[in-house]
Amino acid sequence: MATRLRYLAPCVALIALLAGATSTFAGTVGLHVASVHIPARSMYNNANPGVYYRSDSGWTAGVYHNSLSRASVYAGYTLQYGRFGLTAGAATGYQQTVQPLLVPSVSLFTYQGVTTRIAYVPRFEKRIESHVLHLMVEF
Repeated sequence: MATRLRYLAPCVALIALLAGATSTFAGTVGLHVASVHIPARSMYNNANPGVYYRSDSGWTAGVYHNSLSRASVYAGYTLQYGRFGLTAGAATGYQQTVQPLLVPSVSLFTYQGVTTRIAYVPRFEKRIESHVLHLMVEF
C-alpha cells in the first residue's frame, strides 16, 4: 500500500497543478486510475496510478504504475474520432525493454470539464496472461 501511495501522491499533485493551468496551454491532461484484468489473476496489480498528456495534435506521453507493480513510461500518437481514440506507441517497464503499445479507448461522459475514458489494452507480452480494461479521467 505504501508503494502505491508513493506513486499516487505525486500524480495527484501534478494533475491538480496542470488542471489549474489548462487555460495556459492546449491539450489534455489525464490521470490513470485503475485496471481490471481479463481473465482475473491475483498476481496483477489493478491500482495503476499515473499521469499523461495528449497534445491537441495527438502526441501522447505518460507514466504509470503498471500491472507488474513497476513504473512504466510511454509515448506515442493518439488518433481521435469523436468519442473514440486509438493510441499507438511504445511502453517500458515490462519484460521487454520497450514493447509496442496499441490501445483503443472511448470517452464515456463529461461532467463539468472532467471526462471519463475506458481503454482496452490487449495482451502483448506473453508473461501477462490477461487483457486489460483501464479507467482514466481527463481534464
